[in-house]
Amino acid sequence: MQQTKQWYTKKEILELYPISNSTYKTRIKNIDTSKTKFIPSAVGSPKRLIHVTELDNLFRQRRRLSKRDYKQTIKWVRNHNWNYIGNIVPVSSSIEDLKHKMRFLFGELKKQQIENNQLTLFYTVEKNPNDNYYHAHFLINCERDMIDQTDIECRLQIICEPNTKEFSRIHLEIYDSNYGKGGAFYSSKQTYFFYEVLG
Repeated sequence: MQQTKQWYTKKEILELYPISNSTYKTRIKNIDTSKTKFIPSAVGSPKRLIHVTELDNLFRQRRRLSKRDYKQTIKWVRNHNWNYIGNIVPVSSSIEDLKHKMRFLFGELKKQQIENNQLTLFYTVEKNPNDNYYHAHFLINCERDMIDQTDIECRLQIICEPNTKEFSRIHLEIYDSNYGKGGAFYSSKQTYFFYEVLG
C-alpha cells in the first residue's frame, strides 16, 4: 500500500507504525535534515513533519511483539517483511477449528527449519460470505531459514480440502515485493473475527 501524502506528523506516524513515543524520539535524532521540516503550531512549539521517503527507513524495523503489545499487532503486521501470502477455505470450519489448523501448520513448518525461532506466521479468521463457516488468510516470514513453497503446500493439504475445478480452497504464493505493504494490509483488513501472530 503506497503512502499518498508527502509529509507526516508525529501523530500520523504513531498511527501507522507500532512504535512508542520514546522510540519515535530516539529514531529521529539523526534524521537527514532535508527530510524533515517544521510548520507553525496553533499552540506550543512548531510541528515537525517527516517526508514519506524516510518513514520506512526510520520506523519500519521493529523487534518481535510482546504480549503487552497486542494492540500494536496489526500495525506491526503491516510493516513487517513477508515471504509468503495465502488463504485456506475449508469446506466447513469454525473459528476454533481454524485456530487449530493454523497452529498445526505453524508447528509443521517449524519442523522444516534448521534454526530455532526463525519463523513467523500471522493469520486472520474471517466469515465466509455465503454460509456460516469461516476461512483464514495468512502471511509467513521465514527469510532467515527459508522454507520451500512446495513444503508449505503439502502441509496446507493436511488442514484443508484440495482445490477443484469449481472452487479454490488453498491459495499460496510468494509475497511479491511489488505489493509493497498491500498484501499485508489485505491480510489484516478489518473484517476479521480473530487474529494471531505465531512465532
